[in-house]
Amino acid sequence: KAAPIVDGRVWQLPVHPTQIYVQAGAFVRYDNARQLGAKLSSLGPAKVTTAQVGTQQFYRVRLGPIATVEQADMVLSRVISIGHPEARIVVD
Repeated sequence: KAAPIVDGRVWQLPVHPTQIYVQAGAFVRYDNARQLGAKLSSLGPAKVTTAQVGTQQFYRVRLGPIATVEQADMVLSRVISIGHPEARIVVD
C-alpha cells in the first residue's frame, strides 16, 4: 500500500508485524489436513488453520511461526524431501 501524501508531504505508516510459515498443503477435508499436520509435527509446531477462497473453505497445514528466513528454508527443504513438493514459504 502506498504511503499517503497530504499537502505535498509523505506520511510514513507503521509496519504491521508478520510471521514466517511453511505451508505444507491445503485441503478441503479437515481430516486430510489433520493427518498431514500430525505427520509433520516432528519438524516443528504444525497447525491447521482455515482460509476462505470464494465460497470454498480450505484447511491449511502450516509449520511455524519460524524465526528466520534461513530456518524457513531448512524446514521447507525437509518438508519437500519427505514427499510434499507443493510446500511453500508464506509470510502472514
